[in-house]
Amino acid sequence: MSESGRELRVGVVGVGGRGVQLASYWLDFPGARLVAVADFIPELVQRAQALGDGIAGYSSHTELLADANIDILTVGTTGNLHAGIVRDAAAAGIKAVYVEKPFANSLADADIMINACRANGTVLQVGHQRRWLKGTVYTRNAIRDGAIGMPTFGYLYWPTGRIGSNGTHFFDALNFMLDSKPVEIVGRVQYGLDLTRVEDHPNYGVRSLKDPGAFGFITYENGARIAVDALNDVLQPYTYMFGGSKGRIDLEEVSWYYDLRDRPEDDRHHRSSWTISDRHPMIDLDEEAGIAERVGYQEMIDAITTGSAVTSPGEAGRLALEMIVAFHLSSEAGMTPVSLPLPDSALDRQLDIH
Repeated sequence: MSESGRELRVGVVGVGGRGVQLASYWLDFPGARLVAVADFIPELVQRAQALGDGIAGYSSHTELLADANIDILTVGTTGNLHAGIVRDAAAAGIKAVYVEKPFANSLADADIMINACRANGTVLQVGHQRRWLKGTVYTRNAIRDGAIGMPTFGYLYWPTGRIGSNGTHFFDALNFMLDSKPVEIVGRVQYGLDLTRVEDHPNYGVRSLKDPGAFGFITYENGARIAVDALNDVLQPYTYMFGGSKGRIDLEEVSWYYDLRDRPEDDRHHRSSWTISDRHPMIDLDEEAGIAERVGYQEMIDAITTGSAVTSPGEAGRLALEMIVAFHLSSEAGMTPVSLPLPDSALDRQLDIH
């Protein structure tokens, strides 16, 4: 509920495949009600309106903002449209905006959104849902509590490439679980599918011509080094491995398999590393679709009513995008290491990701 005790009014812009999912997660939400949707494709508007009674439909975000009297806006369009929509929403006095990934297609656009929301007191939340999933939250807490000792190295891999569309999620998850900022990236990107190693795919094949796979290394402020392999021949589920001075965690997303192996003492001797680690039982981390998004929605409501912070702010979304740009820059420079933060010359680099 808002401070006045009334239900908060919610609008959704962009109600294609992902957008209509985001709209559905607002149904029967305590203290908020989905009242309006907008899309330039009439059939998509009609489908979204069918989610519930009394949902108004519009052909543009400007019409929705002018007429629907909303408090919260959810943006489910492609990334290249986010900056203009969020800027207009903040200027219209919207209390909170939830922006689906990728946050933006350029760092300049990311800055437009962050600055507009900051100037107008609008809460900005990025749809990096892994910040609310049980598996990643559990892993973050385990690392922070010293389960693997001092984080020193790790490995991240995922199938289907697309370092922009997919990488934004996984890089943000790394940042979240390690609770540290990346300071250097070295990598190479690879466009298209290698049909001698994988079968063709109508979606991944076309998208990979613009949004490539990648491999390389990320170094973090806390000293951890993460190897990344997201080329299109990685035919395995989304997986993270974190190693440290005391143990190791493996987290696989599809089945939410979590495995911790550690030694009794964090003595940091080479001979100790040869000893057999204790293995802890797997933990049930699975959850229903939409639960994470609804946690993010509730955080926005709390931020509106109490002034609390959100878990996935615009700055975090920008950082994931900055890492993607850095992979491209490093690759173009022959895998030369690239330091973060990036210089102003990288702000207008446009990526074709969605």
